[in-house]
Amino acid sequence: MSAATLPRTGAAAPRLRSGKARGIALYLLKRAGLLAFVLWGVVSFLFVLARMSGDPAVLFSEPDASEEQIQLTRERFGLDKPLHEQYFSALAGALRLDFGTSYTFGIDAAALVAERMALTLQVLLPGLVIGVCVAFVVGIYAALKRSKARSRVLMSAAFLLDGIPYFFLALLLVLVFSLTWRLLPATGSGTLAHTVLPVAVLALSSVATLSRLVRGQFLDVLGEGHIQMARSKGISPARVLFRHAMPTALPPLVSFVGLLFSISFGSLVVLEPIFNYGGLGALLVRSVTTRDFPVVQAGVFAIAALITVINLAIDAIVTLMDPRLRTKVAK
Repeated sequence: MSAATLPRTGAAAPRLRSGKARGIALYLLKRAGLLAFVLWGVVSFLFVLARMSGDPAVLFSEPDASEEQIQLTRERFGLDKPLHEQYFSALAGALRLDFGTSYTFGIDAAALVAERMALTLQVLLPGLVIGVCVAFVVGIYAALKRSKARSRVLMSAAFLLDGIPYFFLALLLVLVFSLTWRLLPATGSGTLAHTVLPVAVLALSSVATLSRLVRGQFLDVLGEGHIQMARSKGISPARVLFRHAMPTALPPLVSFVGLLFSISFGSLVVLEPIFNYGGLGALLVRSVTTRDFPVVQAGVFAIAALITVINLAIDAIVTLMDPRLRTKVAK
């Protein structure tokens, strides 16, 4: 190689790094734009839905309110303004996280939702973490020992558990651990004991769904040619699993964990009223029943924002884990 080529070769590396940096920056900008688009869609949908359910001024007024009282209510909440002004006011309020005052509780709707969200996450995060960890252990064991009777028993139990609706599973756990054995409180919130049964329901549901996917994914990966070649070279089974099979099998499973987070959050809307747990799910059910629109808007906005951010984070993690996706993003 001649010396004349060396400066050009040396200059190519900074240009390559600069191109990768631009590609990653563009990727992150697209993700941020997607988040903004989703939140705009949520606010717009809630704005239209609130007005499709009837005149908000009539809904917020007493049943025997006169026309003058209804008009005062309309002026109080700014409903006398043109529709486009109300829409832009709703968008501006969402940017400031200002959704108004709860009609039922008389406090700021965003602050109330934040308080109840903390209680919900006390159930959601432990349940999901425990469920994912156990599911990976069970699924990998069943894939490695697929010809063993214990593997078949584990997968059969997961299959049967996956067929039980989570609300029925919640009632079953209450019947056994609260009413029969009297070990745990059946309803309520505020203590660690009150979170055990909701966490158990989420964890068991996650294990039942995810363990079967983990087993199938690892069975496919362990049957690939490069894994068979690694085994033929005498590499230890643990090294084959963690250094060769795991990097290939993990990205699709991590993507599903993001979906599982969304599913678990949605299930809490049903589970929290069953356990009379004072989280965001129970608050939303009550707010919809009483037509407390500021709380409904703040709650749905918070859930949509959290789920979108989590899924975007999972997408970024999967991109970093998969070299093929990293190359595609950097281009």
